[in-house]
Amino acid sequence: MINCILIDDELSALKGLVYELKNFEDQIQIKAQFSSAENAIEYLSKNDIDLVFLDIEMPEISGLSFLERFPERDFYVVFTTAYSKYAINAVKMGAIDYLLKPVDIDDLVQTIRKVEKVLAKKRQEDFLETALDKINKEHSTKKIKITCEGKIHFFAPEEILYCEAEGSYCTVFLENGKKMLLSQNLKQLESILPESIFYRIHNSYIVNLHKITAYNKNEGYVELGKNKTIPVSRDKRTEILGKL
Repeated sequence: MINCILIDDELSALKGLVYELKNFEDQIQIKAQFSSAENAIEYLSKNDIDLVFLDIEMPEISGLSFLERFPERDFYVVFTTAYSKYAINAVKMGAIDYLLKPVDIDDLVQTIRKVEKVLAKKRQEDFLETALDKINKEHSTKKIKITCEGKIHFFAPEEILYCEAEGSYCTVFLENGKKMLLSQNLKQLESILPESIFYRIHNSYIVNLHKITAYNKNEGYVELGKNKTIPVSRDKRTEILGKL
């Protein structure tokens, strides 16, 4: 079952989407409806939701600005709008799909299939990660496991340089020059990295402390080797010195 909420400042649009979603009662449960984006933000801070159907053009907070309030989100998003011009921005913000109003039932069918597929993959990955965590603890392994495109990769800590947030995704940069785009946010990745080695120096970056070669405290950035600099957020500039 997919738990979802609906956000749209037009009550007629909300009612229309609720009506269409009744065709999928065995697959989707509407937990709440909001005509106010602020109220939805408060709700999401206290409740776990799989999916948000989100309007883009709203007077209080636009759908795009709404997502900026969740740089690390654990829910998926489907935009609903009367304007196709926002499609590119929707993709950039990590939306799983984009529906034009009035919502066409055939398009909705395809969207729900897509959501089910993504959620099934995520739940399988979560199950595997939990099982591997148990194995790791039992065998005291020092490898870091990262799931990417259905494969579980194992890395020694020194193989990972840094990680960078990209909306609801993140990229892991490796010592050998390769990189991996993960379908999880930076907070989720942070939870599996050893705290003694990896440190979140910025809202968008986690670095391997052992790879830092210099720290410019005046300008607020660290250097990884000769060619890569990463910003340090103001609230971490004093704290990082104790980590190095």
